[in-house]
Amino acid sequence: MLSSQGITTKTAEGYIISQTIGQQSIIGNSSNKEIVMQGFQQSLWGSYIASTEKTEIVTRTYPNPFKDVVNFEFSQLMPNPIEIHVFDISGRLVFSKEVKIENTILTIELAKLPRSEYLVQLQTTNFKYYTKLIKL
Repeated sequence: MLSSQGITTKTAEGYIISQTIGQQSIIGNSSNKEIVMQGFQQSLWGSYIASTEKTEIVTRTYPNPFKDVVNFEFSQLMPNPIEIHVFDISGRLVFSKEVKIENTILTIELAKLPRSEYLVQLQTTNFKYYTKLIKL
């Protein structure tokens, strides 16, 4: 069985439309509280990324797509250590580190990761940021 799902979110800059068409089958679904899906359904990454639009600290990620090194530039100094978590498309944690930066730019070397899409979470005591990265 094929299914379609989507959501439209209004932001200050306009609308964000997320739509997916995927495969669901009786084999991949459960009738109790757990839901297991197969096919090409989108993950919850979009909702995580959208949640960071409400933060006071503006974060710029570059370059994206990247080869070996990615930078995160913050609109203000980050006095607390930053926890970095990188997840692969299956949701597995593939990189984790805690760093303290002296300026507004955090640089992470991810040369050992294979080419793919990743979800990155940056977190301090009063800040949480999610973004999607593409490794070339």
